[in-house]
Amino acid sequence: MPRKATKEAEPQAAAAAQDEPAPATAAKMAEVEVEELPKAIVRRLVKDKLAHVAGGGEGAEVIVNKDAMAAFAESARIFIHYLSATANDMCKESKRQTINADDVLKALDEMEFSEFVEPLRTSLQEFRNKNADKRSEASKKQKEKRRKLNEESLPQKENDPADDAEENDD
Repeated sequence: MPRKATKEAEPQAAAAAQDEPAPATAAKMAEVEVEELPKAIVRRLVKDKLAHVAGGGEGAEVIVNKDAMAAFAESARIFIHYLSATANDMCKESKRQTINADDVLKALDEMEFSEFVEPLRTSLQEFRNKNADKRSEASKKQKEKRRKLNEESLPQKENDPADDAEENDD
């Protein structure tokens, strides 16, 4: 993964770019690609939402220009950066280093996107419940495996030849 250029390194990178344009351009393109959102996911989200808003439901065909799709992707990227920075500020105000869901919800409210807070809170709770169910199922399966392994190992100990030899010695 390419390293981000620091502010001190930018003048050096600019000078190097004048001398050797191809590698610097490739590095810049790689850095931009790292920050881009996955195009397929953006396309699917945009098309699904536009089809739903248009009233056609999930199966309706919506055509979106390539430039418009790039604009959606860039807008989403900028929004995510802004939300992340604002949530980070909320976290710092609480004198913590780890951003949590409450920081994101407070950041949305601070950014005047309070209409998203309740739907996001509901979605987050559903996500947590679903994951809790998955964890409990996985835990049950793990306990069942351990129980079966213990049951299988017990009969082997009962039929152990060393045990038979001890019984014969008595």
